[in-house]
Amino acid sequence: MAKIEKNSSWTGIFLFFTVLCAVMLVLAQAAQGSYAAGTGGRQVLDIYEGLCRWSIPALFLVWGMNGLEERKIAFGNNMMTLALPAFCLLVAWSTVYAIVSQLLGGDAISLGSVWNALVWAAKGNTYFHLWVLYPLIGIYLIHPVLHRFVVSASRGEVLYFLALCAVFASILPVWHVFFGDSAIVSLLQRLDIDLVLGWVGYYVAGWYLKYYTIGRVAEFLIYIFGLFGMILTLAGDQLFGGGQALWYSYSAPGVAMTAIAMCALFRYVLGISEERSRRQSAYRLGSCAFEIYLIHQLWALVAQWVGIPSLPFGPVLGIPLMAAVYCTLSFPIAWLVGKIPGLAKVA
Repeated sequence: MAKIEKNSSWTGIFLFFTVLCAVMLVLAQAAQGSYAAGTGGRQVLDIYEGLCRWSIPALFLVWGMNGLEERKIAFGNNMMTLALPAFCLLVAWSTVYAIVSQLLGGDAISLGSVWNALVWAAKGNTYFHLWVLYPLIGIYLIHPVLHRFVVSASRGEVLYFLALCAVFASILPVWHVFFGDSAIVSLLQRLDIDLVLGWVGYYVAGWYLKYYTIGRVAEFLIYIFGLFGMILTLAGDQLFGGGQALWYSYSAPGVAMTAIAMCALFRYVLGISEERSRRQSAYRLGSCAFEIYLIHQLWALVAQWVGIPSLPFGPVLGIPLMAAVYCTLSFPIAWLVGKIPGLAKVA
């Protein structure tokens, strides 16, 4: 069993930086339709997307750190405190975006339209950047099983599970593209181990990275692999082929290595001091970071309504600048939202 880390305030800073990069990712993806393929602007947006792809897996790392804490969670409590609140959060924010879109479009709002927006959201018609809540809800549905595993498993057993996730979710798809239906690929595919696919590996890896101490040699290797992973994400298609979608996948080896390296970097290198006020500030920052991600597209809708271009200073400066502006404007709202008693939180 892992020993719980006393000073975990670094997770707040890491989550905030992750959310900032996730906002940059969303802005880059949303703006790609405005630039033709092969143009300079589109290439800049593709680079920003590649640089920030790790941020979405990193969200699941943080959710795993928080969700798999060493505490007992009964099945019923898990449904009421994790899965159901996450679903309600998804529906609520989707409804907010639908209503705001109607208002900015000049349409009148009535109780009927609000109800229709709620029903529409509950059926899965949600705003585009909220999709990350769907796999999170799926993770929460199997959370009791994962929690029981990490609490009782040895370090070697957890590493064995993460190795299976790496092989089946990250390495096998790339191997299949370049080597086709080889004997190894065919055998592994026939095993059909769905438990180690999807986002489960990131969720458990986040818990491992927080509650186990990594040696200096392993830490150094993680940084080397993280740098290599970033290069692999950006230039994998040019170096090896296979198509950009293969290397930009959220489970791609390069994306996974970069997310893990970023997490280790914030824990061991960029963590804050033991001074109490700084730890408290980091905690407050992290406690409303994901709400910033949920809110930031409201400001994008307002900017569009006012007539401000999505990237007023071009892609190179526009992506980081607008991300910083949207995060800054969203922070006070996120802080106020977090003060509402009983409001569902997922991070």
